Amino acid sequence: MDNDNQKIEEFFYKNNERVNNPIIKSFLSDAKNLYLVQKAILNPTDSNKKLVDESFQAHYINIRKIKYVSNLIHFFSLDFDKKRRRLQNRSLLILDKGLSEEGGTTAKELIEDESNEKELNNIVGDGLLDNIEDEQLLKSLQKLTVKQLQILELIYVKDLSTKEIAQTLQTTPQNISNLHRKALNKLNNTLRKKGD
Repeated sequence: MDNDNQKIEEFFYKNNERVNNPIIKSFLSDAKNLYLVQKAILNPTDSNKKLVDESFQAHYINIRKIKYVSNLIHFFSLDFDKKRRRLQNRSLLILDKGLSEEGGTTAKELIEDESNEKELNNIVGDGLLDNIEDEQLLKSLQKLTVKQLQILELIYVKDLSTKEIAQTLQTTPQNISNLHRKALNKLNNTLRKKGD
């Protein structure tokens, strides 16, 4: 028995460099494989060598599969992160785009601008809602956004032009026209629904 142990130790000492290879270390860490190697060292027949060779080939193939899957996961996760970042940078919030498919109210209209509120109160004075006697029209007007209502007040109560309103609200005349048109369409749709 001592002779066998000495023979195994001599083999590993002579092949120290090869045995320190990480793949061979992982191969020998399995007790079954270590037993096959020791058996081949003590009794170096072709069948014993063939058993070690087959076992090592199977072990090596498994390691390559694991390495391949590991690389696949690594690079797939990198690509996924790149695609997600690229998509986030492309799909920035667009405030002028309608919130529904029909257009309608935009996100920009829902954001209240308090900086112009004092100036608007000086201009508006009597509100549009104070001058409406028809209940259906009043309820329809109350469904508009604050900005749309302000624009209607400035156009129909204060008789201001689109350009003057744009300067007051610090926006473009085109935006005022769009908001005016959307407000009228919204009123029209609400009144039609109530009329039916």
